[in-house]
Amino acid sequence: MSDPAELTPAELLERLQRVDLPTLGHHLEQGFVSPAIRRLGQPRRMAGTAVTLALDAPDATAVNRALVALRPGEVLVVDMGGDHRHAAIGAVTAAAARARGAAGILVDGVVTDVDTLMHLSSGMPVHARGTSCLTTKRLDGRGGRHQVPVDIGGVRVAPGDIVLGDANGVIALPPASLAAVVHQAEVSDAAEPGLIRRIRAGEDLRTLLHLG
Repeated sequence: MSDPAELTPAELLERLQRVDLPTLGHHLEQGFVSPAIRRLGQPRRMAGTAVTLALDAPDATAVNRALVALRPGEVLVVDMGGDHRHAAIGAVTAAAARARGAAGILVDGVVTDVDTLMHLSSGMPVHARGTSCLTTKRLDGRGGRHQVPVDIGGVRVAPGDIVLGDANGVIALPPASLAAVVHQAEVSDAAEPGLIRRIRAGEDLRTLLHLG
């Protein structure tokens, strides 16, 4: 077993991509984004490093600048500052993120073009609170702050945090917090199929569920 402190970011992400996200919920209490934020894009696992944008106005130019700055493997994390009416992400912006090699998009707000997002051939995972026809506008680009700590669904997300998402929800935590539990999660995942088989075979539930 690798020492958690010795895991490179790439090694940690590779291992986390194989862990069931609900398994992490057995070993962690922090970092779980509000279940009001759910997957609205392609049914793919999201796993990458956070690049943050705090949007102080419905400024599409600020969003576009953040998109152009994305690097492969990053997740664009957008804090709408409580604006749940203007959609900052749609088909074009999701395609642009994919073109930059992004691993996903996480928005504490709404998105648009949801039918296209769900069937986009690029396979971009997008997580948000819901959908809207009202969109951001091309303003002066000064309505957003790039690479600052943001609040997403009750979780403080900093640039460089790891962001994980699937159909169950989203987790965002510093790499060290996830490295500390990744081995435990792998062990739990490996044991679960056998436990389910024993339950189905009729073994005593009190013993299997550790009730004495």
